[in-house]
Amino acid sequence: MLTGQLTQHLTRMAKTVAIIGAGPSGLVAAKTLIYDAPKGAFHVTIFEKSHRIGGLWPVDKKDDGLLNPEMCVNQSRHTVSFSDLAWPEDSASFPKAWEVGGYLQRYMSTYPGYDLRLKTEVMSTKLQKEQWQVVVKEEGKEEESKMFDHLIVATGFFGKEKLPPIFENVKEKVPVWHSSKIRDVRDLLTDGGKRDLMSVKGKNIVVVGGQMSGIETAAAVAFQISSLVNSPGDGEKEWGDYSVVNVVQKPVWVMPLFFPRNPVMDAVGNDGETVKQTNTSPEFLPLDLVNYNLGWRPPGPIQNTSGHITEDGAKMVHGFMNTYIGTDQSDLGVKVLEMKGDELRSEPAMLACSDHYTEFVRSGMIKVVQGRIKRLGEGGSVMEVKDSSGKTEQISDIAATISATGFDASPSLGFLPSELLQQLQFDSNDDGFPLALNVHTIVNKSIPSLGFVGFYRSPYWGVMEMQARYLAALWSGNTKAQKALEEDTTMDSTMKLRNNPRRAQFPMGDYAFLMESLAKILDIKRTEPEDSTGRSGIVLPPRYLPSSASPTSLHEAKSSLSILDRIFADSDNGKFTARATFRALQGTWSLSRAIKSQLATFPSGTLTGTANFLPRYPTGDADMEYLYAEEGEFRPSWGGTMTARRSYIYHYTEKGDSMDVWFAKGDGKTSDYFFHKLEFLVDGRKDLHEPWRAKSSHLCEFSLFLPFVVVLGDSEGSRVRVNRMIGIEDLYNVEYEFFFKGTTIGKWTSKYNVKGPKKDYTIENLYIRPRTGV
Repeated sequence: MLTGQLTQHLTRMAKTVAIIGAGPSGLVAAKTLIYDAPKGAFHVTIFEKSHRIGGLWPVDKKDDGLLNPEMCVNQSRHTVSFSDLAWPEDSASFPKAWEVGGYLQRYMSTYPGYDLRLKTEVMSTKLQKEQWQVVVKEEGKEEESKMFDHLIVATGFFGKEKLPPIFENVKEKVPVWHSSKIRDVRDLLTDGGKRDLMSVKGKNIVVVGGQMSGIETAAAVAFQISSLVNSPGDGEKEWGDYSVVNVVQKPVWVMPLFFPRNPVMDAVGNDGETVKQTNTSPEFLPLDLVNYNLGWRPPGPIQNTSGHITEDGAKMVHGFMNTYIGTDQSDLGVKVLEMKGDELRSEPAMLACSDHYTEFVRSGMIKVVQGRIKRLGEGGSVMEVKDSSGKTEQISDIAATISATGFDASPSLGFLPSELLQQLQFDSNDDGFPLALNVHTIVNKSIPSLGFVGFYRSPYWGVMEMQARYLAALWSGNTKAQKALEEDTTMDSTMKLRNNPRRAQFPMGDYAFLMESLAKILDIKRTEPEDSTGRSGIVLPPRYLPSSASPTSLHEAKSSLSILDRIFADSDNGKFTARATFRALQGTWSLSRAIKSQLATFPSGTLTGTANFLPRYPTGDADMEYLYAEEGEFRPSWGGTMTARRSYIYHYTEKGDSMDVWFAKGDGKTSDYFFHKLEFLVDGRKDLHEPWRAKSSHLCEFSLFLPFVVVLGDSEGSRVRVNRMIGIEDLYNVEYEFFFKGTTIGKWTSKYNVKGPKKDYTIENLYIRPRTGV
């Protein structure tokens, strides 16, 4: 009895907190208040209008939320995580969206202790004296009102899909979908089953938007078409004429998901001075494990490199991208994607992530048009786009349009009273800072009982966690947190960025600055590597643990950092090289081949032609797959010419970081039997001019049924026809050389030495990336 009374007393003593939203920001806020604040300080309730947790993130493969469950994240799992829950070591470097939802479910079960009310929508809130009245409605029930000491908004920026106004007043004959709805291109073209695919007249799928979602969506749709065309079956007839048109406003750098750690290295020039030269065999890591390196920052307190971008700051980012991507993108043959010239490089850089986009552009599957939509005609099947110079370009034959134009945050704040939004200087047109908030968009000093977690564009999970820790400290009476609020100047800085023409694409995008600034306020000491003599390493959530962290949190953080140490060590030994190579092979190559035979029965000769690595969904157990198709003119040594065609299937498997090649069946598309596996050679790279080398030795065994006659006697009837199976064994020794420049490969070679019962020849192949003219 006494225990029950004590529990009731402590519960009354605890401050009550309502959290709106059970996505990553809501879950980490609840966990932090329960586990990182003084024990018993808070009683937390999360209200989530959906039937599940996760927010944007689907929790299974069939989830129909705002994100495609099969979409891969564009930051690695090391960034898409919290400090105190490690991903399993065998997880994909870039998990799919449904796997992120699974991580959140595991996070919730690892750190319980708060009330979670699903299918419960917050209808309204009101600050009454020192408490918040929260009116909620659970599905199937009446509205109810509850009082809380504090309120946290964790609803995120993705309130409602934005569509350009021009689409609102046009009765489209073609579908217009927001990018968040895209799953299967067939659903798009049939408008969700409202029309028959055979009745679709246009062949251009237009994607409007040139930032992260626009680039990713254009690449995803192009990939689906490529897979339909290049997979076994008759898809080529049905889908071969479709293409994607991407309407963008500004040039954009397109980053692959894996970056070189050392794209350039010091070398001695002709004059004896140290110069930077291209490293043609760099090591690779997920791009965020390269980009977020604290060791690159100048000594002293870390300064904000986002927000307002100076000309020098812009040039530095453009230069970094050029070096690490390995090209200024002028080789793609599309003027709008050229990232060169002082004028352009003085402007804030636009960034996007995609493994496939640039090579789809080079191949012509994605056409890029610069400008804004000026006019729609013929029911949306014709679009006019006008660029900044006044030049107009018409896009016709449109089958469907996808609007990758972002979200409106207003519905995410619909439960806040209008007078409070006015107090917070709410601006629905500003997609960077719609609210005036202090301390890195966490709280407004005039309403300290109202907090925001993850309420900014493209929030990092580590920053969400830090924001939650700050609120826990502030509401627990931490004097340093209170002082930070009183003396804060960050709100003034962010308000000056409204309508600033030199505002960064992600104005709160300096991950290191945000993490270090909040760590300083919270007295969190960053974990440094054992051999570190100063500030070094990558910005990662598990490096920032409070001194009050629980044993579970400490164990999970230690596990995450141990896994990361092994990843860096494996990268030193060539891990991710196969992945980077596989990605860089996509698209078209000019092929030159020389065949030298030692047998008169097998021809020598040369071949000149093209080779294409055509992306498609894996048809087997691999994680990535290409159909390799080559065609050229073969000139045998005895004279004449003939057209030669050949197909293989290339696989990449993340487990083991392996790349292998399979023979294709007679249809040229179906995988048949194993050819060889590439073994990348870590040793033997003597200097930065050495390429990445790989080798393989494989005995190809196959059988032939040969008819012959056995003579059993002298008479004619004694002759018997017999089918005999003969085993053939050909030994293939293969050597590869891949010459990298950043993430790109400009040329590569392969050499085959083949010996068998009726074979003794070498094949030397040279592949060069053709430069497309602008």
